[in-house]
Amino acid sequence: MKYVWLLVFSTIVPFEWRATDAARILAIFPTPLKSHQIVFRAFVEELLRNGHQLTVMTPNPIETCNPNITQIDWSIAYKVIEQDSDVARATQEQWSSLRVAEQVLFVVQLFTETQLSHPAVQALIENRQSNHFDAVIVEYFQMTPFYAFAELFNAPLIGITSIDTVAMAHAAVGNVANVVAHPEVHLKFSVARNFYHRLVAFLNMLFVDFYLIPREFEKYDQLIEYHFGSNMTKSKQLMNRVDFLMVNTEPALGFIRPIVPQSIQLGCLHIKPPQPLGGELQQYLDNSRHGVIYFSLGSFIRTASLTKKNTELFVSVFKSLKYNVLWKCDSEIDLDGAPNVRLMSWLPQQDVLGKFYFCYN
Repeated sequence: MKYVWLLVFSTIVPFEWRATDAARILAIFPTPLKSHQIVFRAFVEELLRNGHQLTVMTPNPIETCNPNITQIDWSIAYKVIEQDSDVARATQEQWSSLRVAEQVLFVVQLFTETQLSHPAVQALIENRQSNHFDAVIVEYFQMTPFYAFAELFNAPLIGITSIDTVAMAHAAVGNVANVVAHPEVHLKFSVARNFYHRLVAFLNMLFVDFYLIPREFEKYDQLIEYHFGSNMTKSKQLMNRVDFLMVNTEPALGFIRPIVPQSIQLGCLHIKPPQPLGGELQQYLDNSRHGVIYFSLGSFIRTASLTKKNTELFVSVFKSLKYNVLWKCDSEIDLDGAPNVRLMSWLPQQDVLGKFYFCYN
């Protein structure tokens, strides 16, 4: 556990780091969503700054010349979610929370299998005797095949998340996991305000704990046995193997729950002071006489999946406003002659929002 506390302390509290204390770390961040990976990137950059040696599995490799990092490129996972995951469709067709949960777990299983099959990952597993890690840091939801690396290398398992994690992960480390007080992240409400919400949260827990997760863990156990061997621990036990949990939430923003010493809330780890935008984008903001509305559906919802009706509704509303509208949009849209709407495929969101006094996302 020595390295667990040293890693956490050195990442959060700046101090003079000795090279003799540097650790060899295996970091595994599977989720192929750029907004989530930004959090993990900030964590990795701080570990590198403190002199640790990293092997990182990620769909978004960092551009760096630092000799202390070896990266395994999992960007192929983006193709999996593009083909099999469509949040916009689920929302517009009003899928139930349970159907959404099933679909999410199905997609996670697909990209997990793709990532484990990566040649560099297979080489790491096959050469387990010649590799040593002082700690394994894993994105900690329910993707148990990745937790098997901690057992493979007999290293402490540190969980980290880019958002609040699921109740099962909180319970594994000893945190309070009351689904009424803290509804699961896939539900349509974040606070159980009435009896109906409390009932839905409770029934969801029964469905997840006694049907969905056992079924998914059975599939994950097959992946673990196939890639790591038949003598590995099963998913249910791997889920509880975590030694320390870091959750990227901020209590002041509403993520309040009792937590044990083995768990900390990072509090917007990835937020940095806004940088100058420069160029055409800065000029666009400066020349917007009435101000700018920044509109983004996030990286998980594809604009191309919006129905024509909803797209036209957005354009119609934006067109009627006196403000300029900066729309982060991943596809071409008929703006119907709206002169105040500007489409951009990607924007430095923190830097853009740092220019506004009021903003809506």
